[in-house]
Amino acid sequence: MQKAGCLNYSLTPWELDKDGIYVRQICYKFDKCVSRYRGEAVSTQQRSLLPDRNGWVIEEVLTLHGVPLGDHFNLHFRYQIEHAPSKGKACHICVYFGIAWLKSTRHQKRISKNIHSNLQDRLKLMVGEVEKEFLTGK
Repeated sequence: MQKAGCLNYSLTPWELDKDGIYVRQICYKFDKCVSRYRGEAVSTQQRSLLPDRNGWVIEEVLTLHGVPLGDHFNLHFRYQIEHAPSKGKACHICVYFGIAWLKSTRHQKRISKNIHSNLQDRLKLMVGEVEKEFLTGK
């Protein structure tokens, strides 16, 4: 994940929480090419099977530390990963994200716009890196 700008990337193994839901924690620091503040991201992910058992849903809540106004919001992600039987060993990934505001700030509109534009590029890069790791068997 270092190529995607995630330094000191660490994660816990998936642990069964309840009712078929698995949970893990992820932590990393931003490279200076991603954020000039070089903040830290801490997230909790929950993974469960899709109702048709043809894939997974991963829901994530990400908190930013060391970033101006980072304590004003959390980022919420929903990754829907479905097997693509027509393409052999392939899958479809849909990523949904939103911002949960914890405190009000007059910069909400600007911060939202910034996050939206930066996340689109970062998500494409991160999914590409994960794809490469799977293809090379790492």
